[in-house]
Amino acid sequence: MDNERKRALKRRAAEFRPQMGVVSFLWEPTGDVFLAAARNVPALLNRTRLQAETHTLANKRLQELWDAYGEEAMRYSVLEELDYQDGIDDYADDLAVLLEECLSAHPNAARL
Repeated sequence: MDNERKRALKRRAAEFRPQMGVVSFLWEPTGDVFLAAARNVPALLNRTRLQAETHTLANKRLQELWDAYGEEAMRYSVLEELDYQDGIDDYADDLAVLLEECLSAHPNAARL
């Protein structure tokens, strides 16, 4: 790989900003809702799917629902999206506040 291509790939990787925010997992048959804050929403979805399929989810209720109804019964959505800001590298505190706000707004939801 030539140096120009390497530089372009590095620049592109540095500029990559995945979607971040609060994700809702709704189980339609039961109405159970779980919320999670994510710096990388697609990664959270992939990780949750993998953990559910390998029976390693930390949230036992979510694992029970997955086992009983399967992925087809689950609907996910991004409740709140957090925008990137120049000069900020760590969004952990902002995501935690956003998650708490969403949990307050959805009293029947549980933390993932």
